[in-house]
Amino acid sequence: MLIRELWRYPVKSFGGEPVRSATIEADGLRGDHLWAVVDAETGAVAGAKKSRRFGVLLTCRARLIDDTDVRDRAALELTLPDGTAVRGDDSSVDTLLSDLTGREVRLEARRRTYDEAHLHLLSTSAVETLETGDPVDVALRRFRPQIVLDAPGSHGFVEDSWLGRSVALGTATIAPTTRTARCVMVTLAHQEVPARREMLRTVTARNLVPNLPGAKPAPCVGIYASVRACGDVTVGDTVTVR
Repeated sequence: MLIRELWRYPVKSFGGEPVRSATIEADGLRGDHLWAVVDAETGAVAGAKKSRRFGVLLTCRARLIDDTDVRDRAALELTLPDGTAVRGDDSSVDTLLSDLTGREVRLEARRRTYDEAHLHLLSTSAVETLETGDPVDVALRRFRPQIVLDAPGSHGFVEDSWLGRSVALGTATIAPTTRTARCVMVTLAHQEVPARREMLRTVTARNLVPNLPGAKPAPCVGIYASVRACGDVTVGDTVTVR
């Protein structure tokens, strides 16, 4: 089994960027989930799970143009749905994001802003089993993993059996903790990924399982993991489940 793709998402709920290599730090991938759009009125993070209000954020992209200091606003580049590209330190960035969402918002540096876990893994086998009708690369992006695994010869939701085990990849070691229960976000459009209203029903039909032992069944694709040992990972690295 090999690492097929690595993705990081510098801004929560934005599209991310593919990277050839990455460092797994104690609290996640270096450069990942360091920024968020914040509702100026409530101070709450504007997440795309609130799809009617902030789902449009998924149509934006974020990337780091310099890894020297990943928390430097000048290193962050945002691309809006109309193709407008703006640096994080541009004085117009909050206005552009407010116009996009229809609410007063601001871009803020945050502590890692994860809903569930530091890392999210997904296998090509899992998305092929879903039979979404989308090309595999598009289907993978719909689920927004950071680490995509290629498991030749495997079938089904292979990662579901890894809970409680240890996964070595590159020079890092991670610990799968839960299956990834899915929500409305998998139905929404973002970049080249088309909206698919039926997607949550598709996942439910294919893989309705407890995301944790003893939990109620939920539509799950992929797994979350915590970091056991920090290290570096590169596309093509061997992955070993112990």
